[in-house]
Amino acid sequence: MPEQALREWFQERPKWLQAVARKIIDGKSVDLDEIADFTLKEAMGKFGGANFLLPLGLFGVGDKTTLRLGSIGAIEGINALAPKSPLDFGKHNLAVIYGLNGSGKSGYVRILKHACGARQPGELHPNVFDHQLTEQKSLITYDKDGESISYDWVVADGPIADLCGVDIFDTQCGRIYASGENEVSYEPPVLSFLSDLIAVSEDVGNRLDIRIAKLPSTKPKLPGNFSTTDSGRWFNSITAKTPDETITQHCEWTDGNETELGDLQKRLAEKSPKDQARTLRTQKKHLDSLIDTLEASNKALSDENCNIFFGLKKALDTTKAAATAAAEQVFQNAPLEGIGTDVWKQLWEKARQFSEQEAYKEIQFPNVGEDARCVLCQQPLGDEAKECLHSFEDFVRGALEAEAKEAETALQKAIGDLPAEQTDEKLREKLSAGGWNEDEITDSLIVIFEAFKARQSELLEAYSIDELSELPESVQWLEAARAKSAGYEKSALQYDEDAKGDNREQLEARSLELQANKWLNQQQKSIQAEKKRLIQLDFLEEAKRLTNTKALSRKKGELAELLITEAFVQRFNDELKRLRAGNINVELAKTKTTKGRVLHKLRLCGTRGCGLEDVLSEGEFRIIAIAAFLADVAGKAGVTPFVFDDPISSLDQDYEEAVVQRLVDLANDRQVIVFTHRLSLLSLIQDYGKKADNEPHLICVRQESWGVGEPGDTPLSVKKPEKALNYLLDHRLTFASNVLKKMGKENYEWIAKAMCSEFRILLERLIESDLMADVVQRYRRAVKTVGKLHRLSLITDNDCKLFDEMMTKYSKFEHSQPVEAPVQMPQPEEFKRDFETIKQWRAEFVKRGAQ
Repeated sequence: MPEQALREWFQERPKWLQAVARKIIDGKSVDLDEIADFTLKEAMGKFGGANFLLPLGLFGVGDKTTLRLGSIGAIEGINALAPKSPLDFGKHNLAVIYGLNGSGKSGYVRILKHACGARQPGELHPNVFDHQLTEQKSLITYDKDGESISYDWVVADGPIADLCGVDIFDTQCGRIYASGENEVSYEPPVLSFLSDLIAVSEDVGNRLDIRIAKLPSTKPKLPGNFSTTDSGRWFNSITAKTPDETITQHCEWTDGNETELGDLQKRLAEKSPKDQARTLRTQKKHLDSLIDTLEASNKALSDENCNIFFGLKKALDTTKAAATAAAEQVFQNAPLEGIGTDVWKQLWEKARQFSEQEAYKEIQFPNVGEDARCVLCQQPLGDEAKECLHSFEDFVRGALEAEAKEAETALQKAIGDLPAEQTDEKLREKLSAGGWNEDEITDSLIVIFEAFKARQSELLEAYSIDELSELPESVQWLEAARAKSAGYEKSALQYDEDAKGDNREQLEARSLELQANKWLNQQQKSIQAEKKRLIQLDFLEEAKRLTNTKALSRKKGELAELLITEAFVQRFNDELKRLRAGNINVELAKTKTTKGRVLHKLRLCGTRGCGLEDVLSEGEFRIIAIAAFLADVAGKAGVTPFVFDDPISSLDQDYEEAVVQRLVDLANDRQVIVFTHRLSLLSLIQDYGKKADNEPHLICVRQESWGVGEPGDTPLSVKKPEKALNYLLDHRLTFASNVLKKMGKENYEWIAKAMCSEFRILLERLIESDLMADVVQRYRRAVKTVGKLHRLSLITDNDCKLFDEMMTKYSKFEHSQPVEAPVQMPQPEEFKRDFETIKQWRAEFVKRGAQ
């Protein structure tokens, strides 16, 4: 490692960071608020700390912490765990916690994952079947560097800092290592040092953010209409560097300014010439419209036009009478009256419409063909009816009838051209809009239009001028109205001339500028306070920039390339070989470095986009996950425990044995704890542990009526034969004898039957481990002959007869008994005799092999 280059590089870092480095190296606590003050002082140029030179050889040795897990007990509110005794991991380096499914093993593992800060520990549920809310907690003991510590751990408080070095492997952990990008958990001391500095920098940056957030702007909001003024633009451009004299200058307000503003506001209160001209022309427009309405009424109701109207009425009467006379002559023989009237004509036209559009399309009406029917009654047409229809049509289409229609149309048009009615309200509105509101004018106009209305009503009924009232006299009113309109236009033209020399826009701009200037004067204290805030904010933001971790992260990434990547990959490859998985075509490769974190990912060699889970079997996936885990954690400098939860799940025999061998190797210099429900794994660990002179400490957990996770003695089936024999003699037999004496035969028999079964199993194990010299064993695939096969020659006929007799005797208690002659359970004396016989045989047989 280029140590001198690192020391030179570090002297270029901010002085506050060098001060933090000194504290970390000296082992002093780091007060983040104090460090935030350091950065702020440095941003203000007031931090006078001297440069700190990193000591030589500082990072030569890593953290040598030694850690051992002691026990987990006093569990409350966590899963269904309710042990009365703590789970003690013992003093051995290798401990196996064995239990059947549902015995509480997973609960203990979850506790360790949360207490030790494992990645993705999952949620730690309470007992879902117990509806009483209880604080989740436990008493955890451990040894740190030889010091025994008891820790009252509360789940809500998070991981125990001392235990964060414990590494835990389970199925979820395996998926993390094999499926995603992972950072190496072990860091050489120099990288840990840089990690600490990065963490402090980020925390200090967060505290500076809090300080920045506590400096919100109190700057008053500029009124929107001031934004275009010089004063408004200056106000929006205020910064921490704005000179005080500039603030004083822009906020100055004198009596002269006040007087000038008052004068301008008075002048601008009056309407502008342009607005005045626009108003006058609008009034003229409304008045001219009223003049046009009156003149149109005068013309429409004049004697001349009335005589024309009378002529139209007379023409209609004449043509209508001629058409009626013709109709009477045509229809004189018609059986019904009313033929030729207007009602009849409407009926005839509807019949025409129905015939041409529905009944007889494309045939001229009336249809009098051979098979034609009446379109009204739909009866066949006779000759007389056909002739009648022809005559009706000739009448309707005749010249007299056409003249009558033309005369009626002309009269209706004349009626439609008569002036629309003008109500009193409408007239008052028009006069008001025209700016002419004198009562005399209004009243005279109303009288005129009332006379128009009366004459028009009479016109509709009369036939001569003599029947009409006189046309109202309106000349005087019109002359006055035309004079008023002309005056409007004259005045508007004068205002147009005045507007050409108007400087109103300049006056308005000057008035707005003065108003903005006055507003600045009113806000002067707020502006000065805002400048002070901006100065503080600038220093805080500069301090925040000094906490940027980019340089630290880049340097850590460079060093990590040298110190971690190559060693980590080599450890992974070594672990694959130790686990007999070197044939799996997989590699560990660096993916990226982010914020000084070197990330790695497992991938298949020579494939195109295929994930491990897409190609590898479940067992292969599991074994490479274990290899990646061990490559990661085995590089740590400290001696910390490893915890494995059922590590051989999905593995075949070869991989199982390789994993067990590796676990036993790891236990040579650190604590290794294995949780399992598999007898095969238990047997393998015992076997390999014995060979390595590192026999495991075995703990059995079970489910009891009060809960799960209760630690206890190991089952007889997994005890060593010698210990199992002693257990039968010293404990089980003594207990059975007491039951027989105190509680009678009935209670004794079920205990005796259980001892028969246990002794029968023990005989089988003695045959495997002692008589057959452990050459072949259940749960073990290998046949081991090295140093053992010669012992088979020690077996005699008496040995075989003894085991044959014992196996036969104690097998019959496993089967149902005949009702006529049930087999009696052995008495305690008989049990004792048989147990001691086998114990003596074993001692003699072991001695026989040693000779």
